[in-house]
Amino acid sequence: MTSESDTSVEQWRNTALLHPQWKRPEEQTAINIICDLLLARTTPQLAATSITSAYEARVRSSDPGLWYLWTAFCDAIHHVGHKIDHLSLLAKMVRSISKVPDVLDENGDPIKQNTRAQIFWRDLPSFAYCFSESALDHVRLEDLDRGLGLNRHRAVQRLLSDNVFAALYLLELDPDGPRYDFWCFRYFAREHFLCTLEVTTATPYQIRRAEIYVPPAAMWILIAGRNIHGYCKDNRDYKGEDVYQRWIGGEHGSELTFLGKDGFSMDRWACWKTRFEQISLLEGIDRDVMDYAVQAARAMGKIEQES
Repeated sequence: MTSESDTSVEQWRNTALLHPQWKRPEEQTAINIICDLLLARTTPQLAATSITSAYEARVRSSDPGLWYLWTAFCDAIHHVGHKIDHLSLLAKMVRSISKVPDVLDENGDPIKQNTRAQIFWRDLPSFAYCFSESALDHVRLEDLDRGLGLNRHRAVQRLLSDNVFAALYLLELDPDGPRYDFWCFRYFAREHFLCTLEVTTATPYQIRRAEIYVPPAAMWILIAGRNIHGYCKDNRDYKGEDVYQRWIGGEHGSELTFLGKDGFSMDRWACWKTRFEQISLLEGIDRDVMDYAVQAARAMGKIEQES
């Protein structure tokens, strides 16, 4: 009997194969392999080998770009991301791609992508950049209220799926994954906490915004909290006197709740935990969002006790 999740995978396959951007043989093959992975017909390791084999001729050509491969991959996250097991398989597949042997030129040297001199496949050329552009969309309440883009449910689910995948992939990267991806996905985590927890929630608008952003922030903690706590203890990505005050949402009067320096720190960790606790007590906040905040604060307390 076909499950609902299997049906959603097949529906995505049928739609993706007809997409005009993914008409090249390589993308068609990649889409089918991704679906086979999600339907438990192959493993992340075999899927990685099959995809890189399909792209080897293109990597050796004058146009080795992987943008359309990664956009198809991100589209899969958006459409099947309601199931965490699927997102875990996708994270493991991407990490497995980085472990495939380097593609060598006629002189025996690894082939690199020109833009960032990233090596195929160990550096996963363009993946982190494509993910940041194709996924991790910041949801603007103005757009939702005006009926622009996705409806509220889809927009919220997509933001949650993107961040759950990112947290799972960060676990796969830590400690010895591709260095650029490892830095990028730490940045994605910190950026989401900043936009969610380092701003005030004093007005109805700010509370509505928190209801969208808090569940993904909580999932970062519930999935990768111990790793993130470790980054805070080690002051990862700390930049000395640089003060980081960029954030999203200030046009509606929110103020920063953390004025420390850039990077991970225990001061920042303490701020995030306090903000989860405060948000869980907000009057009128959605009950499910309250539960996410409570779970995240409790998980952070448990991590502190066990460290």
